[in-house]
Amino acid sequence: MEPARVSNPTEEERHLVQRCRQADAAAFDQLVLTHQQQVFAVALRMLGHWDEAKDVAQDVFVLAYRRIGTFRGEAKLSTWLVAITMNLCRNRRRWWARRNRLIVASLDDPVEGEEGPMDPEVADPSPTPAAQAMGHEQQHQLMAALQLLDDESRSVVVLRDIQGLSYEEIAQALRWNLGTVKSRLSRARLRLKALVDGRV
Repeated sequence: MEPARVSNPTEEERHLVQRCRQADAAAFDQLVLTHQQQVFAVALRMLGHWDEAKDVAQDVFVLAYRRIGTFRGEAKLSTWLVAITMNLCRNRRRWWARRNRLIVASLDDPVEGEEGPMDPEVADPSPTPAAQAMGHEQQHQLMAALQLLDDESRSVVVLRDIQGLSYEEIAQALRWNLGTVKSRLSRARLRLKALVDGRV
């Protein structure tokens, strides 16, 4: 097993966390402003539904506020927040499944937004060149196909290929070893390609 290299927080992040632990409201506002776009983008891609993603993103920051004292600094703050986001998204999907509310997406279904069907592109502070090159229809197909993947496959694809996290950051966020991240990503990409190409 190949261990993941640790991606430590910066000195600025450590200082911000320390201020948050001291109940500094301005520091927590800064934490939210810095990370809200990434948290929402991950939640939207994991859940495929605008309102649900907004709810989860809000829950992430409520939980982060309550648990900032448990942040040990073994990973970057963004990695810790992504881990919380992934856990809450998994919990939400399990809740849907227990209540037969699981949103099953078709490649032809529109992505629901705050004001009805929306363009599936979400503003991302660092979109990959591949994501920028995709046409509107391909983005739509990709968003729908992501919802058809199992949770683990969706998680690793969203974090690596859409959010651009390093293998090490993904390993930290999902608590997998590096080899597991790479092998699951490879299988997930093949499955996603088959879904988008209509072979499944």
